Amino acid sequence: MSDVTPRVPALPPRWMPIGDDPELCSAGQWWDAIRVVETTGRRTIELLREDGTAVGPVILDPGGPEPRLYFLVPPGTAADWEEPGTVPLGQKCHVVVPPAEATEPPGLHWHVSPRGPRTLTQPGPLRKALGQARRERSGPAEATNSRCP
Repeated sequence: MSDVTPRVPALPPRWMPIGDDPELCSAGQWWDAIRVVETTGRRTIELLREDGTAVGPVILDPGGPEPRLYFLVPPGTAADWEEPGTVPLGQKCHVVVPPAEATEPPGLHWHVSPRGPRTLTQPGPLRKALGQARRERSGPAEATNSRCP
């Protein structure tokens, strides 16, 4: 008998699109999302990792006038989120989610892939890192905080 346990591939989270196409998913059930411009979001990820904080799934949407990152955070986070330069997406909001295999450009893809159904970025460390990244960022001011209807 062998001491080696075979590695079972991790199952994708239940909310992950099946197939090759992205899907519009409701926020608020499995996760909320915090949207931020790409430059600030990339620096935020660096700061979280430098601090030893786990980074949950992050979606990169390169479309529109400025690319954006969506940090997936625990459900309910968006309800009291008030971090300048971000948009909280919770109940009654939707996010386009790429399929599991979309991990590289071009187009909508996972900047940080989901590692399991419960691995989400925690709001406290995210808020702290976003604040620092925003203070470090030079250039035009980011959009003010807004919420989806």
